[in-house]
Amino acid sequence: MKRVVKIIVWCLAVLAGLPVAALVVTQAWFYASCPVYRFGEPQPFSGAAFYNPYAGLDAGQWKKAIFHLHTKSWGGLTDGENDRDTVVGAYRSLGYDVVAISNYMHVDTAGASLPGYIPCYEHGYGYGKTHQLPMGSDGKVLWRDYVFVQDIHQKQYTIDLLKRRCEVLALNHPGLRKGYAPGDFKYLSGYHLVEILNTWHTWTEHWDTALSNGHSVWLTANDDAHTVTDLERVQQCAVFIHAPTAGRGDILSGIRRGAAFGVRFPVTAGQTWGEKRAVAAEVSFPAGIAVRNDTLSVTWGRRMSVITFTGDGGKVLATAADTSSAVYVIRPEDTYVRVTLEDGGGLVYYLNPVVRSAGGLPPARQRPAEMDAGATLRKRLIIAGGGLLVSVAAVAACCRKRRSGGHLLYK
Repeated sequence: MKRVVKIIVWCLAVLAGLPVAALVVTQAWFYASCPVYRFGEPQPFSGAAFYNPYAGLDAGQWKKAIFHLHTKSWGGLTDGENDRDTVVGAYRSLGYDVVAISNYMHVDTAGASLPGYIPCYEHGYGYGKTHQLPMGSDGKVLWRDYVFVQDIHQKQYTIDLLKRRCEVLALNHPGLRKGYAPGDFKYLSGYHLVEILNTWHTWTEHWDTALSNGHSVWLTANDDAHTVTDLERVQQCAVFIHAPTAGRGDILSGIRRGAAFGVRFPVTAGQTWGEKRAVAAEVSFPAGIAVRNDTLSVTWGRRMSVITFTGDGGKVLATAADTSSAVYVIRPEDTYVRVTLEDGGGLVYYLNPVVRSAGGLPPARQRPAEMDAGATLRKRLIIAGGGLLVSVAAVAACCRKRRSGGHLLYK
């Protein structure tokens, strides 16, 4: 009888340990098979011309959008409180033209038949919150991720795999739980957007690092809301995209070429839906953003309390106060200039930069990371050899234990 009990206990222990063992084995494979990259030294933007993502835009074609948003999914196991209709309805009532759901590791297809549907999901389940947002996803979830820690090689490989499966790739909340270090953005390439505005923070340091090193990546702004019941979580941020329609093609094309700006809204405790809608109605739009010769001019549809010009390394280049327009004469050493506007009532606008260019939009992968075949092979051989030695040692130890009569089932 005692032996039967021991066998039952052993079987239960094995069954309980199977998910853990599967995770360990899968993660071991993910870490072992990740290639080693060779990162070229990036070069800043250069050229006598400037790429201006706002050149010639029609002031009446701005669409309010959100792409990073959660609903209840996975049977309630993940952090999302409301159903899809409740969430979409709440954001539609605040004037959002595009409301895309991006649940963890799941593409929401409930609205696939609706005009303007954009399939998205939030990729990543590791401790470090190194998350990405594939927009215009092909519907297939990439299950590879790194649960424990991620170095720059694993981050780059994830980007490379994801960008094959979507039209636009954003890196989410880069500084949350140190998911990305600012220094990562000197070398990472192949993505399109950085979520600089989020409920949790404003991450311009990461973005300025990318821009200072010649990566033509643009901003996005999202609530990352997990509930619409708590109104403080709703309409904290939004991205406005210049597009003739709210259709998938027009929206993704506009944001990919940088024809967008982000807004952080004022949020106060106890706001009502009516107050939220009133704040939404206060948003104003650019009347003109132009580069003529070496001069960047910004004219807004409403007087601003402060207009700030920022350049390489996140350095403030100039400011203008209590005005609806401002100019900045671009110096030869400036490789990009971006603009922030504050209206004095709590609305803050973040614009994409104008960047030096030889003509047209500079390539996002001007110094792409390349897989180092030799280093990757050496890494895999070392890991395989180490794994073999551990396996042999484990088998030898088990055999010794059996010979000494110490095996649990036979005592």
